[in-house]
Amino acid sequence: MKVKDHWFNSDFEDMGWHDSRLYSIVIPSEDFKLSLDIDYIFKWAKNDAEQKGFWVSPCELLFFNVAGLKIDVDFQDNMLLCISDIRRKNERLTPNGKVIEWDFEIECDHGLILFSATGFEQRVRTQPVLSETQDLNENR
Repeated sequence: MKVKDHWFNSDFEDMGWHDSRLYSIVIPSEDFKLSLDIDYIFKWAKNDAEQKGFWVSPCELLFFNVAGLKIDVDFQDNMLLCISDIRRKNERLTPNGKVIEWDFEIECDHGLILFSATGFEQRVRTQPVLSETQDLNENR
């Protein structure tokens, strides 16, 4: 399976992050970028009705001009974190009227990450590999 190396705002409706494993979060500094290290599932591999595996790539999910960041995650007794969904809403112009921004909500299995941003880019680090599991933890 071959996929493009970069995904952008215009691709949002075609993407889905359900069950993507989240390994790390780099908090914005002076550059106002939020970076997530994830395993992205490009395709569920099935043979008839039987699940055969997942086409998975390690990716960097990068959000730009981040503001209002709120992270509410309770790991309890499990340090794994997976994304359930990413929602984008409330499209509007920034105060200077030059750029569009959205409110993003990253719903995880142990909490929420909320912020506003002017967009995102997902960078594919390596092409997808067929994995028996939904992440590449053993192969990272």
